[in-house]
Amino acid sequence: MTPSGARGTARPAPTAPHLNVAVVGGGPGGLYAAALLKRLDPSRNITVWERNAPHDTFGFGVVLSDETLGGIEHADPEVYTALKAEFVRWDDIDIVHRNTRHTSRGHGFAALGRRRLLEILHHRCRSLGVELRFRAEAPDPARLAETHDLVIAADGVHSTTRTAFADVFRPHITAHRCRYIWLAADFPFDAFRFEIAETEHGVMQLHGYPFSADASTVIVEMREEVWRAAGFDELDEAESVERCAKIFADALGGRPLRSNNSAWTTFRTVVNERWSHGNVVLLGDAAHTAHFSIGSGTKLAVEDALALAACLSEQPTLTDALDAYETERRPVVASTQRAARASLEWFENLALYLRQPPRQFAFNLLTRSRRVTHDN
Repeated sequence: MTPSGARGTARPAPTAPHLNVAVVGGGPGGLYAAALLKRLDPSRNITVWERNAPHDTFGFGVVLSDETLGGIEHADPEVYTALKAEFVRWDDIDIVHRNTRHTSRGHGFAALGRRRLLEILHHRCRSLGVELRFRAEAPDPARLAETHDLVIAADGVHSTTRTAFADVFRPHITAHRCRYIWLAADFPFDAFRFEIAETEHGVMQLHGYPFSADASTVIVEMREEVWRAAGFDELDEAESVERCAKIFADALGGRPLRSNNSAWTTFRTVVNERWSHGNVVLLGDAAHTAHFSIGSGTKLAVEDALALAACLSEQPTLTDALDAYETERRPVVASTQRAARASLEWFENLALYLRQPPRQFAFNLLTRSRRVTHDN
């Protein structure tokens, strides 16, 4: 059996329709959905539109769970083998607060560079015959829906497809209180590291984890009022990167940070009342988001792709398949979003917990999402 929430794809039924499929967005979710659908039925015509160049990407490293990897291994061993060769694995979480470090062991993480993940999926799509169109804006969503049997909207948190059919999808988008920026350091942390900096402007936090043998993702986060008081609203990209490296010099061992067209942004939680409209279906961040502090964005998108491909193979009609996809995925996503919201709000209110003894503080940080408890 495959794990719930990270299912593999079934063999296509003999009567499975030979769909003409449009995928809007060339992130991990869209690419993997395209590869799975083509693998299950090579006669399908599948085109992916991506507005950026092949190597353009935001962020640096992505984290996938063993559960998700199990689904990938079952559905497409070739992609799994390529990913397995790239992963950096570790088990520990380090929490540094007021010069005291606590380490919690036995968690189990796997990460790789986002760019490398995309390269693997690009190669897999091309080898299967998926058409990839880079530096290309997708046609109007309504037009795509007329000219294709299925439109997969994997176009991210700012989804134009979702906006075009907002009266049907009925999205609810909530902006939150913190600003954050994705950066990288050219050395590997030996654990998932949370470090707290108490500055004259307010509290700031670093989230760091390795994604290769020589690099780590570093996310710096703080409340909006702290961000403004520290003058980050007046700094350019290079100045922001340099300032962050100075604030967290201890965590970085005095080494610099680097950016990748990095910009300060505010996290937005996306919830939709419906995920499909006719032959158009939302996937990944277009359908739902979960705060980065629980590391589930890419995981959810990949698991969406696994479930969608399976449902299209198992169900007799497209309508049945899209209904089954949403029925299967919505409870899993809702559970993840509840945990992400609890984690997000804990970090928003971080200043309230600073006076706790370091061990109590570390315990509360570990249990902030309510998925880790005193017992486990």
